[in-house]
Amino acid sequence: MNRSRYVIRQIDKTDRAIISALFENGRMTLRELAEVIDLSSPSVTDRIEKLKDAGAIQGYTAIIDPKAFGLNTAAYVRMRALPGQIKRLEQLLIDTPEVVEADHVTGEDCFVVRMVVRDVQELEAVVGRFVLLASTDTAIVQSTPVVRRLPKL
Repeated sequence: MNRSRYVIRQIDKTDRAIISALFENGRMTLRELAEVIDLSSPSVTDRIEKLKDAGAIQGYTAIIDPKAFGLNTAAYVRMRALPGQIKRLEQLLIDTPEVVEADHVTGEDCFVVRMVVRDVQELEAVVGRFVLLASTDTAIVQSTPVVRRLPKL
């Protein structure tokens, strides 16, 4: 919900520095952030509120390692909805907790889905839930040389 005119002007280098610092350490105190950015705490607070109001900052989260929970297998599954099944497929994606991310995409496939499960057997069972709604193509993640990062701002 944009309650300010902040989104109209370009996000400047100070805003980018704030976002980068928060991306690296979302638990940083406002005082620490103000020191890093070289602004006063009230100025940093004001900018953060404007960035949140404009939708540039949508929330804060903890990053977990799924392996710490016994979830040792990650996979990307490309899905092509069968005729008339796209809405049902989308709802099943939403309702499936093993699906940690799903993008509706252009091209031959309808969705590119990231799943995290205990093992290949569980992956097979989860993907099997979708066979009445879509054709699937699965790629198991071997390693992640680039972890989720901030895009070039």
